Order: sequence, then structure tokens, then C-alpha cells
Amino acid sequence: MYAWKCVTWGDPRHLQLGRMPDPVCEAGQVEITVKACGVNFADLLLISGRYQLRPELPFIPGMEVAGWVTAVGPGVTVPRVGEHVAAYVKYGGYADKVVAPTAQVAVIPDSISSATAAAFPVSYGSAELALDRAHLSAGEVVVIGGAAGAVGSACIELAKQRGATVIACVGDDAKEQVARACGADEIVSSRSRALQQDLQAATADGVDVIIDPVGGSFFDESLRALRFGGRVVVLGFASGKIPSLRLNQLLIRQQSVIGASFGLTCIKDPARISDKWPELVAMLERGAIKPRISKTLPFTDLPRALNLLKERKLAGRAVLGG
Repeated sequence: MYAWKCVTWGDPRHLQLGRMPDPVCEAGQVEITVKACGVNFADLLLISGRYQLRPELPFIPGMEVAGWVTAVGPGVTVPRVGEHVAAYVKYGGYADKVVAPTAQVAVIPDSISSATAAAFPVSYGSAELALDRAHLSAGEVVVIGGAAGAVGSACIELAKQRGATVIACVGDDAKEQVARACGADEIVSSRSRALQQDLQAATADGVDVIIDPVGGSFFDESLRALRFGGRVVVLGFASGKIPSLRLNQLLIRQQSVIGASFGLTCIKDPARISDKWPELVAMLERGAIKPRISKTLPFTDLPRALNLLKERKLAGRAVLGG
């Protein structure tokens, strides 16, 4: 099969397109013929060697795919051969074929394009896990960092489905438009030098929950706006800076900081993810959630797609194929 190969740790220009052995479909897995691939920030970390997972070189990056099931391993009854699916994989997605554990595979109606399906599992799976970990409920106020990104925009949509008030933190006007299209109630500039005050000014009763995929100064400043008993869910560190934490503030204000790793949850507690797919797919089908795709590129343009993501030039998702 043809695939993009990572042969040395580095940036997108080091990736090579060429032949790789077909994957082997084992028990509990399905083989997917790939029609479209979602492009994720985590791919940049993976190929640079800075991700929590370091596959043996050479390997195929790519964590999010959509296509059709062409084979199933022993013991698999769902999904079936011929079904349209979207899937999360640890790596291996930028290829003609990939195998995935069934818990990480969502059956997608044929009415939904493969491009849309490929932008679905990681962002909405991560967002649903984050909001679930936060115990976000109707009437609460949630601040979402990186709100125009793949996970951030999904968090906005799913938070609105739960009846929450959303304050979206974005970096420019184009990203503000994405956040508003997703349903954000208030917009705050993530570039503000007075982020704490801006967040406090955006809500009369204080912030109940913060969803933080950014880290760095965003974590520090937004935490100061969190009310007594509030919760922060940490998804990652897109800023490249891992913040430190003063535990005395958590003690005095009875606040909680919670981690939410979609990839590790797929491994440690797969049912927690697979149980959510039917509900999320139903929302996707009726238009209650909608991946914002800003670039659809040919499969051969993977390095360009990753560089657009790296340079923060995307207000929405990038997808290959579809």
C-alpha cells in the first residue's frame, strides 16, 4: 500500500511517500480502506518525537480516518464489511489501509461525506471526554481555550448541547467567526494582556469550568478567573509550555484540575469512548454538531497541511482526500 512514512524525527518536510506493507487485521480489529484523513496537531508532535508515544522508525503517522470496512478480525460482528466508518488510530492513518480496534470505530451514515467523517472522531471524542470529565451541566459557564481549533470548536458545540454558556477564547477575527458559528455566547481574545479581567467581565456569576488545550500563560490567567469550587480540564499544551500549579490556590478555593487524554482513555477504558459513538453520530447526522473544515487537500499534500497547522493558519480543520 502507499503511505506517508516518518523515517526520522523532525518536521513535515522529512516525511516520505512510498510503499509500506499492508496492515494485518487481528482479533477485535477491522481493516479500513481509507478515503479521507483528518490532520491533527498531535501528528506534528508525533513525527517530531515529542509525543507521549514514540513508535519505532519507520512508521506511518496519522490518527484519524474515514472510509469503508474491507475486512474484520476474529470475533468482530460490528462493524460489518462494507460499512462506512470513521476511526481513531494511534498512528498509521496516512495510508491506503489501516486497522483499528472496534472500540475506536464509529459507524457513519452514508449520507455523511468521508471528509466530514474524517474530521469527527478525535475532535468530538476528545471534546465529549473533556466535558464528561468536567461534569459540565446545564446553566454552567465554561471557558474554552483554543476555541477555533479542532477540539475547541467541538467543545463549544457539545457544551451548547448540554445547555451551558460558552466563553470562547480565540486569537484573531477569523477564529472568532468560527467560534461564533459553533454557538459561542461570548468571545474573549486569548492575546489579551488582561485575560483574567476579560473573563471575569464576560460573566456575572463567575466561571464554573475551563477547558484548556493550550497550557502556558492561558492556564495561569484563566485559572485566576475560576470561581470557588470550579474545575479545569487539561487536554494538552498547544502553546508548547507546560504550566506549574500552586496547590494552595486549589486548597483555599476548593478547585479541581483534571486531565483528559482521549488516546489513553481508548487504551485504558475503551468502553467509555465506544459507548459515546452512537449519540455523537446521531448529533452529527441531524446537524447538531458539524466539523468546520477550512481546507480539503489531496493526499499528496500532507506536508503542506501539517505546515498550515503548525503555522496556525487554519480556522477550522484540514482534511486529506474525501
